[in-house]
Formats: sequence, C-alpha cells, structure tokens
Amino acid sequence: MKKPPKNISIVIPCFNEDACLNVLYEELCPVMDKLSCPYELIFVDDGSTDHTLETILLLSEQDFHVRWLSFSRNFGHQKALKAGLDYSQGEVVITMDADMQHPSALIFDMLACWADGYDIVDTIRIDSKQSNCFKTVSSRLFYRLMNFLSDVTVTEGCADFRLLDRKVIEALRGCREEYLFLRGMVSWVGFHRKQIPYQARMRYAGTTKYSLKKMILFAICGITSFSIRPLRWAILFAAFFALLSITEIIYVLYAVFISGQAVTGWASLAILISVLGAVILLMLGIIGEYLGKMFMQCKNRPEYIVRSENCSSSFNV
Repeated sequence: MKKPPKNISIVIPCFNEDACLNVLYEELCPVMDKLSCPYELIFVDDGSTDHTLETILLLSEQDFHVRWLSFSRNFGHQKALKAGLDYSQGEVVITMDADMQHPSALIFDMLACWADGYDIVDTIRIDSKQSNCFKTVSSRLFYRLMNFLSDVTVTEGCADFRLLDRKVIEALRGCREEYLFLRGMVSWVGFHRKQIPYQARMRYAGTTKYSLKKMILFAICGITSFSIRPLRWAILFAAFFALLSITEIIYVLYAVFISGQAVTGWASLAILISVLGAVILLMLGIIGEYLGKMFMQCKNRPEYIVRSENCSSSFNV
C-alpha cells in the first residue's frame, strides 16, 4: 500500500472546447479539493480557433492551480497529451478529455488503485445503448485488427482517461516519435497496470474532433507504429501470387507444346494480371507508409511547438 501522492497533475488537451472548460473546471475542483494534496490542472491549447485560450487564461488568473500550454498551431490530440505529460510535475499524472465525457469522480477509484501498487490505471469505456452504432462497431474492429497485427495489446474500449505514475511518465518522455499513438506506447512501456470500467457520458457541447478520415489515419498510425507484420504479410502475398503465376506459366506451356492447342484462357489471364497489379500496388502502399514514417522521423523535428506557457513554477503547497 503506497502513501497518498505528494502531488497530482491533471492533463487536459483542448481544441475548440471553450463551451466545456468552465463546467469541467467546476466539476474537477471539488474532487481535487477532497484529496487534500497539492495539484495542478494543465490545460493544453492545441491551436484552438475559438476562445479556448482566453477562457484558460481567465481560469489561471482566478486559480493558481490552473496552468497552461498554448501550441503555435494545431498539432493533434496525441501530441497535446504528450506535451502535458512532458510539462507535468506531479508524482501522479491523470489525463482526461475536456468534453465532459470522462467522469471526474472516477479519479478517486484510480488513486485507490495506484495506492494498491499499480503504476498505470487505464479506464475501459462501456458503450451505452445510445452510443453511435457505427462508431461502436468500427472501434471494435479497429482494436481487434490492432491486436492481431501489432506486437502490443490494447484493450478494446481503452480511453485516454488514465492514471500514470511518475516513473511511467519518465519512460514516456524518452519516446520521441513523430506519429504518436499513446495507447500503444503506454502498453509498450509495461509496468504494473490495472483497468477499471466507466460509463461514458454524452459530450457536453460541440462536436467530436475525430472525423471518419482522422479515425482511419489514427488506426493506420497505431498499427504501423508497433508492428512490421504488414510488411511480412506483403512478402507472403508476393510468394502466393508468384506461385500462382508459375502455375499459370506451366498451364500455358502445357497447352502450347503438349496438347497442341492455342491458349484460349485470356479471361483467366486478364484476371490474374489485374489481381497481381492490385496486390503489387497494395504492397507498394504498405512499404510507402513505413518509408514515409521513417522519412518524417529522420527529420528530427520537435514533436510540437509551444507558443506560450505557464507551467514552469513548482507546486504551491
């Protein structure tokens, strides 16, 4: 059993969440005050185009617990989370979204698990009957495909609402990747972990920032970041269709030199060529995806650019 944490950091990435921030702050503060230990609320403005940053600045003027980062442009949800982890100072760090779907009261249960010796406490989203059917099915398909193709296991329904011990934060800080997939990275670093379920609430205001296109790109990023299995499958595909081509060649030679008949299977030949062309293009696409990620990683650009921040001060005890 661990002692209560010396201090706690709450990391909240924000992109055009102006309508949610005050409500989230009013819900979070009573929860954190009950813990009776120093804490900081780190809001990461991911290049918002509404009044998100202005609202965060007002909250920071009213409450010394509120700290903030502001990106020079929109770098994406995962990099906003990573920036919050990089700038956090707490012995325990909890990440959550700003849209009010993550229940703040669950923080008590997460800290109880941490006190029992767990370094990572993941929350597993339980979809309600009102959940979007397409999103539920596509999410389930993604996690099954991810776990089948990649070398790490990510639990279905795993959310970015989690608790991380300081030693996990230090391990994640050493991971500098252009294409971030934190759910996979948290699984990859290991440590002692526990999962607790939660019922997601409806978004308080605004719309989801993950369009269908972004969800597909996110899925591709997750799979290709933690496995080279698609490349190995490309080799198997190539071997299979090479064998098929050899079979076709044997058939053609037999028809010409042994049976003495003209080759009449133009339809099957055309189909074979079409299939081979499609498979070749697929393999080139897979290889190109990996080469593209290597190209961007080799540039060694910063993961994000902070325009301004107020996170350098130590905890106020």
